[in-house]
Amino acid sequence: MADDNKPLKYMRYAVGEIVLVVIGILIALQINNWNEMRKLQNTMKSIYSIIKTDLQSDVKNIDLVIAEMAPRDSIFKRVINNDMTKDDYLNCENCCFILYGFPDITLNMRGVKLLEDNGAVFDSHQDSLSIEISNFYAYFNTEIGVAVEEVNIDFEDNYSYFKNNKAWFKDYIKKVKSDELIIYQLTSSDYINRVSSFYMLYYENYQGESYLEHLRNYKENALFLIEKINKKIK
Repeated sequence: MADDNKPLKYMRYAVGEIVLVVIGILIALQINNWNEMRKLQNTMKSIYSIIKTDLQSDVKNIDLVIAEMAPRDSIFKRVINNDMTKDDYLNCENCCFILYGFPDITLNMRGVKLLEDNGAVFDSHQDSLSIEISNFYAYFNTEIGVAVEEVNIDFEDNYSYFKNNKAWFKDYIKKVKSDELIIYQLTSSDYINRVSSFYMLYYENYQGESYLEHLRNYKENALFLIEKINKKIK
């Protein structure tokens, strides 16, 4: 073998085999990395799609709330300005019951919770959109939560006062327009104060923090995020 230089040939062959094995391992690792990357990207796209669906549902619910409450705005203003008559109350279906209740929404949080649970995935990609979405929900959850809590406290105060102090309450909860109810609404400064308080909290806070204003801001920013998500998942 020494005379025929076979050990050298064998060494060359062995080194070649080792090189091929190493190359094969590297290729396998690269393929595995590609597969893992694809899985992570699919996970991210799936979560973004769920967030998009959540936002679209929230926007739809906000539109329903605004559509229900916007027509009542003029009624509130007329009551506050003492511009209502007995005939107005009798001929208007809901004018006597503007403090009866209010529509509320619960924000959909399924997608953002998945985002939080998979934070390491998004962090590894240094994904700025995920940070923007997290900040969006953190801000509006707080702002809308505080606003609706204030409105709810005001509503419960009115409900408790009417229940404990007004004989017409038994008709009021059935949405019956009793003469006593209409007289109270026409003549009581207490009623005008209560209507003014609810209106400020729900419709028109001069600091821009009313419940409807927060919902409108949420919708505007949600539509903006939906556009960004559409670009991301494509």
